[in-house]
Amino acid sequence: MGAMTVQPLACVILAAGGGTRMKSSTPKPLHEVCGRPMIEHVLDTVERLGSDPTVVVVGVGAGLIREAVSGRATDCEQAEQLGTGHAVLCAMPELQGFEGDVLVTCADVPLVTEETLRALVEQHQAEDAAASVLTTEVPDPTGYGRLVREPSGAVAAIVEHRDATEEQRAIREINAGIYVFRMDALAAALDQLRPDNDQGELYLTDAIGILVGAGRPVAAVKTADCAEVMGINNRIQLAEAERIARDRIRERHMLAGVTLLDPPSTFIDARVTIGTDTVIGPGCQLIGATNVGSSCEIRSHVVLRSATVGDGVLLRDHTVIEDSAVGDEAQVGPFSLVRGNSTVGRGCKLGSSAEMNRSHLGDGSKMQHFSYLGDATVGEDVNIGAGAITCNYDGVDKHPTTIEDGVFIGSDTILVAPVTIGREAYTAAGSVITHDVPPGALAIERTDQRTIDGWAERVRIRREQKQ
Repeated sequence: MGAMTVQPLACVILAAGGGTRMKSSTPKPLHEVCGRPMIEHVLDTVERLGSDPTVVVVGVGAGLIREAVSGRATDCEQAEQLGTGHAVLCAMPELQGFEGDVLVTCADVPLVTEETLRALVEQHQAEDAAASVLTTEVPDPTGYGRLVREPSGAVAAIVEHRDATEEQRAIREINAGIYVFRMDALAAALDQLRPDNDQGELYLTDAIGILVGAGRPVAAVKTADCAEVMGINNRIQLAEAERIARDRIRERHMLAGVTLLDPPSTFIDARVTIGTDTVIGPGCQLIGATNVGSSCEIRSHVVLRSATVGDGVLLRDHTVIEDSAVGDEAQVGPFSLVRGNSTVGRGCKLGSSAEMNRSHLGDGSKMQHFSYLGDATVGEDVNIGAGAITCNYDGVDKHPTTIEDGVFIGSDTILVAPVTIGREAYTAAGSVITHDVPPGALAIERTDQRTIDGWAERVRIRREQKQ
């Protein structure tokens, strides 16, 4: 959808609260839902609406939140948390000279959708309202501000739960804490706010009653999905938001042509992309900035963490790819680990329990089971035998290994870095290679086998003597 252009739109995001019920040293807006801080979800949504400027009100954990929103929004500080009305007052200098509508929302509502906010803004503009409030109905409204309506259905006021009468507490339509104001109406209402409540705070909700009292039109838009506007104040609510968001993500990918064999057990973060006709088995986790191509088969309990996976890739059970890339038509696993910005080339095969770290495996190369590459650059069409490893660490420094195109590394070869194996060279199984191998050569390093007859009998006698 394109940005609305009927009226310019600014946004104020309230992110100053302490979030004490989270019991955390991390500011509440930076707690993650599906791999992204809550405030980033909110920023994504208002950016799609075309908000400009966007102002984030910071307070507790101001430095960390500023860092998180840098380049995406301006910020202002609410040094003392004196209520939502006071928070918006703190943002007003950043809106100086702005003429249009101001969307006010919170950093702890990551589930609210673009469609819902767009409907709120569009109805606000269609009714030429001074202010509009987003509402919903909940089974148990305890603790929420109630939307009080006139007998005609017009908005009369918003009353906080602690200040509400028994009759008002019976109302199930609640304030979602998201508003749109005309800039001039917002400025006028903020000037009239007073701390006449048991908290001694300036409530933004009172601005609605002030505008109604002045005869200014106030609209209300009700969303049918109350979960969409749930605030997050503790870890239980955070987990519930995570569950809802993951359901949405899984549904979106399945509708786009991805098969999830057991959707509830599959974790997919918000930034993940997956191509069509990819099949994902039970228990998989696709985390962070992970991108998966088309027609892949990802078997059970695979973990992809900030990984790039090409088209037609087979990842067998319990494979882990972290901060690394796997090329088209490659096969990895089972029980293999690729990490440390490694790259697996097109058509490569990694066997079971193989590991790569800070290494590159060229196109068409094969790395058999129980093998390890660390700080290695491997060319194309190389065969690395089972149990072969690079010894890249001398106890102080890491050293590189270079294996050129067409090399055959025999099983259980130990390559002591720094070392280079030339093009189409061979190493014999069980060799410890400490020197460079020229192209086309065979390197073999083994001592002569000794066979000692009667050894088992000698060991048996020694054991009996100890008893």
